[in-house]
Amino acid sequence: MLKNRLKKTLIDLFEFNEVYPEEKEIIKYVCTRLEKANVAYQLDSFKNIIAKIPGSGDPIMLCTHLDIPEPAPNLKFVEEGDILRSDGEGILGVDPKTGVAILLELIDDLAKENLSNSPLEIVFTRGEEVGLLGAKNLDLSLIKSKIGLVLDEDGPVTQVVIQAPSFVKIDAKIVGKAAHPREPKDGINALQAAAEAITQVPLGFSTPGVTWNIGILKSGTARNTIPGSAEIIAEMRSYDTDLVVSEGKRVKEIFQNSCTRLGAKCDFSDSLELEGYKLETSSPLFKKLETSFAQMGLKPNYFATFGGSDANIFNAKGITCVPIGSGYYNAHQYSEYADLADMVQIVDFLKLFVKKGQYYRTMIIQS
Repeated sequence: MLKNRLKKTLIDLFEFNEVYPEEKEIIKYVCTRLEKANVAYQLDSFKNIIAKIPGSGDPIMLCTHLDIPEPAPNLKFVEEGDILRSDGEGILGVDPKTGVAILLELIDDLAKENLSNSPLEIVFTRGEEVGLLGAKNLDLSLIKSKIGLVLDEDGPVTQVVIQAPSFVKIDAKIVGKAAHPREPKDGINALQAAAEAITQVPLGFSTPGVTWNIGILKSGTARNTIPGSAEIIAEMRSYDTDLVVSEGKRVKEIFQNSCTRLGAKCDFSDSLELEGYKLETSSPLFKKLETSFAQMGLKPNYFATFGGSDANIFNAKGITCVPIGSGYYNAHQYSEYADLADMVQIVDFLKLFVKKGQYYRTMIIQS
């Protein structure tokens, strides 16, 4: 029974507590499963796994990633019917493990059932959680597909992402002068320079349409030392690429001015990390999606997200794809869980989607 197989595979995957760059054991597990299914695969130079299933017609790519967002030692789950949930003491890594389980069981079924399918390129990437590194470094000479699906979204299969933002990565290093606080005039307080700049850029939305978040702020060495340095690791997101790039430049100027006023130096880097995308739902790719949904009596929920995925990279590189719901919920939280009934439905949907058929490349409107 498919549900029992998915459950067993998912529980197997729960054993792997691997963040990037330590995905060695889960890579070994996936490769072993592919070998047992007699499916050809190879690892590119970045150790992404590319499995290929022959078929006829135009190829289709299916993708998920292998790394989890944070270590999950002593992982424990609670079973409640079709739900496998965290016990509340840590994450399970349901993002991405539901997607990995779904693709492995799909591969097993395709190998056994001899379905009339399109050629499939099934990609398991590394380092997604730390900047989509696997997708960025994927050897595209091994990929012929021009469309695909990415299993990396909360919810049921009907959740389909059609728009995602551009990201600007910000790294700022401020150098002042450390001193003893008994002589404040001898020092240049790097933390003060950072704080002064931060107060001029509201966290949350720095300006309408652009989110601004400081993930890490490091400064100081001791209670009785004026901080001589400060480091800020931050990001900005927007559906408007030009706007977020411009906002990054504006924030850079604010930091530099604050540092200059206090006599500190500022090394500020702002770079476009990911390019956003917006897909037309009138395109043939979406007609193919809707046909598959209709055959199951389902209606897709097309929506925009403010999160990124491997789809950002693939769309920018000419492989038109959308993230779809992968049967997990509350990702990256201690309340996260997987729904086995949803996962069964996703496998059934994918079997319909990869049936032999023709399509044309989706139009992309750059955000």
